[in-house]
Amino acid sequence: MRIISAAAMLLGGTAAVIVASQPSGLPTGSYTAAQAEQGEALYDDQCLSCHGAITAFVPEVAALLGDHTFRNRWTGRSVGELFELIQVEMPQDSPGSLSPEETAHLVAYILSGHRIPAGDTPLPHDPAQLTRKLFEP
Repeated sequence: MRIISAAAMLLGGTAAVIVASQPSGLPTGSYTAAQAEQGEALYDDQCLSCHGAITAFVPEVAALLGDHTFRNRWTGRSVGELFELIQVEMPQDSPGSLSPEETAHLVAYILSGHRIPAGDTPLPHDPAQLTRKLFEP
């Protein structure tokens, strides 16, 4: 969401428009189904031993994706923050070993588990591009 405040400021005879952007929810289609599938395989390989099995869309079984504790912790927070946490601190037995692409796949898998629909646009591999997007399942 962009908030545009038109403040007519005369600067040498020209008017300037000040544009301020605020964080917004992650739009539908912000990752691809292929990214989520790759993220699921990576989760099974790298994350399963610590976080347990995940059955997407079955909250009472899910250890991470459908977990209300996870949802409560991350709702309204930056997707870029989640990306950076995973990239820097995970996996616990080898922190920082995931590539930006692998991290994007894991984040896509998490988003898919929270029923944020996939689309045609890949999730960026750069957390800076995600800092103004909020996790809002």
